[in-house]
Amino acid sequence: MQTQDLKLTIENGIANLIFDMKESNANTLSKSVLEQFETILNSIKTDKAIKVLVISSAKENIFIAGANLQEIYPMQNRDEIYTYLLKVNEIFLSLEELPFPSIALINGACMGGGLELALSCTYRLATTNEKTQLAFPEIKLGFFPGFGGTQRLPKLVGLLNALDMILSAKTLNAQKAYRMGLVTEFFAQGYTPYRLNEFIKKIQNNTIKVKKPIRWIEYFNFTREFVFKKALENLQKKVHPKYFGPYAALDVIHHTFKLPHKEGIKIEAQTFSDLAITPESKNLISLFFTTESLKKEYSNTNLKSKISETAVIGSGVMGKEIIWLFSKYTNDVRIKLRKLDQVENILRSVSKLYDYFVKSKKMSKKEVAFKLNKLSYTDEFKGFKLIDFALEAIIENKEEKIKTYAALEENLSKDAIIATNTSSISIESLSQGVKNKNNFLGVHFFNPVHKMPLVEVIPTTNTSQKTIETTFEFLKRCGKTPVLVHDCAGFLVNRILLPYINEAGFILGTGTGVLKVDNTLKEFGMPMGAFMLADVVGIDVGYKVAEILEQSYGSRMEICPILKKVHTDLKLLGKKSGKGFYIHSKKGEIKVNRAVEKHISSTKIVTTQDIIDRTIFIMINEASRCLEEGIIEKASYLDYAMVAGTGFPAFRGGLLRYADSIGLDYVIKKLEEFEKSLGKRFNVSELLYTLQKNKKTFYTGEALWKH
Repeated sequence: MQTQDLKLTIENGIANLIFDMKESNANTLSKSVLEQFETILNSIKTDKAIKVLVISSAKENIFIAGANLQEIYPMQNRDEIYTYLLKVNEIFLSLEELPFPSIALINGACMGGGLELALSCTYRLATTNEKTQLAFPEIKLGFFPGFGGTQRLPKLVGLLNALDMILSAKTLNAQKAYRMGLVTEFFAQGYTPYRLNEFIKKIQNNTIKVKKPIRWIEYFNFTREFVFKKALENLQKKVHPKYFGPYAALDVIHHTFKLPHKEGIKIEAQTFSDLAITPESKNLISLFFTTESLKKEYSNTNLKSKISETAVIGSGVMGKEIIWLFSKYTNDVRIKLRKLDQVENILRSVSKLYDYFVKSKKMSKKEVAFKLNKLSYTDEFKGFKLIDFALEAIIENKEEKIKTYAALEENLSKDAIIATNTSSISIESLSQGVKNKNNFLGVHFFNPVHKMPLVEVIPTTNTSQKTIETTFEFLKRCGKTPVLVHDCAGFLVNRILLPYINEAGFILGTGTGVLKVDNTLKEFGMPMGAFMLADVVGIDVGYKVAEILEQSYGSRMEICPILKKVHTDLKLLGKKSGKGFYIHSKKGEIKVNRAVEKHISSTKIVTTQDIIDRTIFIMINEASRCLEEGIIEKASYLDYAMVAGTGFPAFRGGLLRYADSIGLDYVIKKLEEFEKSLGKRFNVSELLYTLQKNKKTFYTGEALWKH
């Protein structure tokens, strides 16, 4: 039997059901696929010749990627979603209640609804293919597993494991899933036919050994309630309350833990339906779509050569992080140092970045040693002839950078790409002395590199398409999300972000305390306040970028007096020296540095709403100028960059999505008021007025700024 996306064969009592969605690289549980699945289940449930059902995928590295978000995103009616969920659960229940055992054979990604389908099977087998990953990522989309996951997972792996997996969207490989009890057996992909056949024999001989989790903690009311209480406290410490998904998931599991399955399913579906129609959920799904779109940008499957031999010039904080990244994903990393006695320090720092992988058992010590052996060092420009990609990450000094490119060009092959990690200096100006301009561009990583997915790629007017495509392919292979940004001082993220920090400084200067400003911005959804961010980045680093922006944009980005005072007079560096706007003790204790607030004579208090409006609207204004000037083309890409590069609250959809949600009329009105009372830095952009005049938003008015 064959439908459009599923194929069923029955041989010797074994039913093989293969998912293979046509015209798609992935299998998803669309309404159409679910209907086909239901039809097949109905056709086999009375077939007495079938002894075992095996469900697998024809896709190379994907089992089932989950529900079809393109169908869920437009749904605005709670009852429609509720009915849809109950129907899916009815189908999964019919799988669970088949009169013969079922096996989910998982090779590749098994996510969300795909994992919930697997949970409805009697057994789950997984391969050790590195692409085999099991997870419930739904909390990142504003909801939680809605196809029975909150009901079946705790019963299978125990309460503690289930909470850990669902509330953190934790991804498990086959080995970890086996240890948890999520999969029954795991094996190398090449042994799949043999191990599957052996497993079926075990079923027939009734010799399956199922791993049972430790469950005593959930049998007693007081221990169970303690677990739920601690889980909530942990969420409250780490997750903003506007990320509804994990809080709702915890509540559902709490209140349905002892209920019969069919009752629990209804509560799960009701709560999911409430969340799926919220603006926060729609925003998070929209950002997911943007991320998927960015993955396809500048893709060229016909690239003749790919980057494998790399070099890094510079071994500061960013340099070390980039060295770690290249050591993880490339064949060799050549490191140019000023002095060879820096080697020990670099090796220690890079090794420390690998510690997490060893502790979490994602890598063995031998594998880390192999990666570290890829590093080689020189205090001259020697051994560079085989390098494909050389990245400069030295101090923000234009003259020194230009000298470095000249030395590189003398020692690299003519086809090698030279990239700069400058955070603010114009790439066009840096390229002036470069001979092979086709192979030069900016590649701006964000700190810390091992955590931040965003990379700004900044070509010059001479950078070739091949160089851009080769760089994009390399960065994607390194697990990054590159975004193309055209050249200007500060590029995109820093150009928009620095006015935010600067405005916080102006507010501090009027007498509103450091904590008041930072706490207000954290409540808004920022991961940390503006002053904590300045400390973490480094006040000296931020000030250098601020100087470049002031030189380029004039009075619109004039550095606020308190930042000048802190940097130039007090000579504070921030977290790295232990003192900035805060005092950072070695024990991890943090308190406001009263020495900074002593230099403020004004006592005017700025309201909470004005703190938000001044700091956020000045970013919206600058972002609109970036669109106006063609620095970036899509509002959605700008929003992704601000979420991924600055931690702008994802539940708000991004900076421009937030502007659209509160209304551009209000944004413009407040900017005009601020310009009258506070100065020209709030001068409204032409694009904002154009959008207002044409009754468009950032997400409907793209034609008004397209270049």
